[in-house]
Amino acid sequence: MSKRPFSPKSRAHARPLIKRCPSGGEVNATAMKAAIGDINLPPELCDDSLLHVLSYADTSSLVHFTRGTNNAIRDRCRSTLDSKIWKDTFENHNLAPLDIERNSNPPDYYNGLRRRLTLFSNLSGKTVGRKKLKHSYNLPSRFFHFVPILPSDFMHYPPASAENNGANDISFHLVDSHHHDGGESDAYEYDDSEHLIDLEDGDLNDMDNDLDQTMYSSNLDPPPVEFSCDSYSLTSAGTGSELVFLNPFSGTIEVRNVLDNAVGNDESILEQAMLQASERIVNQRQKHNSSPTHNHDDENSEIIAGEAFHRSSMYDTPPKQVLYSVDDYFDLDLNEYFGEHTPFKHRRSSGNVTSDWVGVDSHSALSDSKSLTGTFIGAARILTMEPEQHGDEELACTEVFAWSNFDHETGEVVVGDSNSSPYCFKHVVKVAGSFYFLDVCANKLKVFASFQAGSCPFEVTHDGGEARKRARSNRAMAEINDNDSVVNEDGEPIRMSRTIFCLPLIKCDDSQSSTPESIRSKFPVPDSSIKAQYPVSSFSIDPTGNILVVGTVNGTVEIWDTSRSTDPRRTQLLSVRQSFLKRHRAMTLDERNTSKTLESVAKASNNEPEDATMRESSIQDDIALLAIGEEEFPHKHPTSKISQIYLPRHLTAHKGGFVTKQRNADNGTTLLLWQTPSMFLDDAARSPDRFQITAMINAPLSAQCHPEVHYDGRRLLVFGKDHIGLIILVYHVLGSRFDQDEFNGSDKKKHNIKGEESGGVINLVEECRVKFVNRIRHAGLDGLEYFDSMLMTANERYIVINTKAGHLIGCDGRNASEGLLVIDLEDSRSGEAAV
Repeated sequence: MSKRPFSPKSRAHARPLIKRCPSGGEVNATAMKAAIGDINLPPELCDDSLLHVLSYADTSSLVHFTRGTNNAIRDRCRSTLDSKIWKDTFENHNLAPLDIERNSNPPDYYNGLRRRLTLFSNLSGKTVGRKKLKHSYNLPSRFFHFVPILPSDFMHYPPASAENNGANDISFHLVDSHHHDGGESDAYEYDDSEHLIDLEDGDLNDMDNDLDQTMYSSNLDPPPVEFSCDSYSLTSAGTGSELVFLNPFSGTIEVRNVLDNAVGNDESILEQAMLQASERIVNQRQKHNSSPTHNHDDENSEIIAGEAFHRSSMYDTPPKQVLYSVDDYFDLDLNEYFGEHTPFKHRRSSGNVTSDWVGVDSHSALSDSKSLTGTFIGAARILTMEPEQHGDEELACTEVFAWSNFDHETGEVVVGDSNSSPYCFKHVVKVAGSFYFLDVCANKLKVFASFQAGSCPFEVTHDGGEARKRARSNRAMAEINDNDSVVNEDGEPIRMSRTIFCLPLIKCDDSQSSTPESIRSKFPVPDSSIKAQYPVSSFSIDPTGNILVVGTVNGTVEIWDTSRSTDPRRTQLLSVRQSFLKRHRAMTLDERNTSKTLESVAKASNNEPEDATMRESSIQDDIALLAIGEEEFPHKHPTSKISQIYLPRHLTAHKGGFVTKQRNADNGTTLLLWQTPSMFLDDAARSPDRFQITAMINAPLSAQCHPEVHYDGRRLLVFGKDHIGLIILVYHVLGSRFDQDEFNGSDKKKHNIKGEESGGVINLVEECRVKFVNRIRHAGLDGLEYFDSMLMTANERYIVINTKAGHLIGCDGRNASEGLLVIDLEDSRSGEAAV
């Protein structure tokens, strides 16, 4: 059911909403009362009924009704209805919740909605006054920033005195020479109202030493930056700037601002410095104008302006919080991993231990009432003990950390300021074995993990006959898939298994000493396990923890209900190949009796489909392929493994859908959008409708690269490399009926346009669900080869990727060119306050 725009202007010809004043006269008191009383709303229309009527209005109609009608309607809306109207409208746009701030006023959903829509317009190239040619809209240079990643020896952090005061710059005492007489001075002090550091002799010596160190470091070229795993992630799905970062040089896990130590282009640096100088000059003049005994001199304004140009580069900004420090490596007690109180007590050995981080990530906790509970930061590593003697078994232990800013027991969210960190709750879980895929549920404090076959302590030992049967199955699966489907980034084979284990996260306190009981408690037994039809290649849990989407090596997708963690239940079993064949059979062949297809079997029970049924369905599919013709089949590699599943961080699976990625060495990358027919309804999560493929994107990228994807229910970003260079593709997904006009506005002939303008989009349902809106190129998107790690994290304001050509954006004098490229979609020229 589509929303039809409701506008008060539709009945303006019958009865005007606003009575205008005659041009050349004044309205008397009687006419004014009549104008104010002419509300055009029945007096018996209560607030609930009015809200129900307005729920069918589009955004522009709501703005006109609440802001552009007469005083009576505006007063009524602002007094009782405004917060409810714009809260519902904000949430119905499927936007990420507003970020929580300390001592903040009630949420301003109206301005928050305006800001979010403006950010999307800046990304898609709909900014007023700019033209876009063939879906290519170059973002302004001021949107791009470069964050150098350097070792600690190259960083120039403030001295201890400045850190204790929470400062990252120096405030100078400016002395007016006109009032200096005989050793006494009538000086005024420049105060930036935030930090104040007096430049004593010791401080001057520290500055000289720091300057010498900086000059020494600037003569050396920084070492290359290599990200061996997912090393950074934005913690907010909305507009927050907090970033969790795994330092590739020190191995520490840090929480920082995404734009800390960023270097912009000359234009942005000049604009920011001029803005700061203007603000400080105005503040000083206002301060001293109130003093009758002091006159402000314009010469001091020049000093303040010069300081604004140089003070920002004086010191680097240290991280806000270090979750895992260098000292933690030295405090590592191997007995807590391989000692007698661990599952390795019967296989104890001594040898060198290697700690390899697998990656860091952030997760949002969404309660059953769809409200944001808090944020989780997760990190996983594998500790490997090498055997001393040849032929001995290598021991591996998996450890998963989770830091949160909310108490799971009370639900209280801890919001920090610049001097304190909110991530004060720590959880951990350890497993005797090495995993190959993992995801964390922040809402229920669970870890879902798949371990390599033969490397999981929870698996039952198989006899020789079943082991040979599994080996034959793995070889057959390797023949079906492409070569890189069963190997990791190092070229080593991955022994994928069919089982996913659900493990609880254990709350820990680092201030307490370890005991045998605490060591054993961190090796919990699984709450439950999930057994897929084929070996598992990827999976993802939605923010509520109630839906688990599983992808397999054979191109099938399974939907599991995990609302009861001890008793998960499979609700749907889908095959990419059969989904396309079913669609083509309906278009080119007669309808067949498909009551015994794979999906119907999955609906009936949780048992495995019978082999005879699978063989019969496969024969029908082969016949359909012969009738269709291979060149007309849109998906060139439907049986490739599901290498990744992308769920929105702030929406349920039924509300936002999900995206799967399949990659083939010959045909490149294919993205599939899965949605439910009733996803636009309020009770979509309770709807019995099942997921189906609504659109496909054959990414117009090189088949050699492994593109990165970000999906939030409305925006789909793809970071990869084409025949020209590195590029970011932007797609608009129909995730809310408020965007229906933008999809209906295009011609029906453009429903499935081809060529470069399509961006590889093929809509598979009658209604257009995805459209290609923009491609972003920049000189800073350069330097990465197909064998380099391409990483990306994004929210509604920032897009962060790694780069090796940051010097083409800006330079801070340390010859740095490798680090992070940050795209800030917030236009500093708009002057809108952050919401």
